[in-house]
Amino acid sequence: MYGDFDELSVIDRTSISDQVYYHIKKMILSGELTGGKRIPEERIADHFKVSRTPVRESIRKLAAYGLVVIKPRSYAYVATLSPKEGRDITEVRLSLEKLAFKIFARVKTKETLTELRQLNKRCVKANKSADIASAYEFDSALHLAVARATGNDELYRMLGMLDAKLQLLRLKQSVPTDRLSHYFDQHEILLELLASDKLDELDALLDEHIVHDLEPVI
Repeated sequence: MYGDFDELSVIDRTSISDQVYYHIKKMILSGELTGGKRIPEERIADHFKVSRTPVRESIRKLAAYGLVVIKPRSYAYVATLSPKEGRDITEVRLSLEKLAFKIFARVKTKETLTELRQLNKRCVKANKSADIASAYEFDSALHLAVARATGNDELYRMLGMLDAKLQLLRLKQSVPTDRLSHYFDQHEILLELLASDKLDELDALLDEHIVHDLEPVI
């Protein structure tokens, strides 16, 4: 689902299937549905007053994204990550993010920097409102916007493929809101370093910003 940076603001204009998709996704990203927990198809269908068909369509999309695992001819449940998977994801992500920021620094424009700042404001606002699911969505959107702006389609695709696993890693960590605030505040510093071409400082801050994901799972 990477690339849908405005998805949280357009839910009311989407189809029932998409609304169900966003609803289940938010249940997962908020921690209401934790790793290994079964997706309550019947309860969700009753909530939207629909058949199970759009619910199952949404579950298939979430399985393709990587947040959900479908047990054939049975049920679907929230995907989980092992500590090793958490370490592997973070190490790969760090290399890809550093490359994305390096390329972005060469091709950045006033417009792309403005887009990143707007996404960061939405991220910070959601976190302050204790809407962790939305904060995580906007955080991912910001980092993916950097990759998209590089013009390197393969880099953008690879980071997009990691996105769901990154979300699962965040859920596994259960980072408190005040600690999240620190990491989200780093976005503004990263953007200032980008704008002023302080690339060595940017590279060093990315180490801290990305590698903290390893701390609770090592």
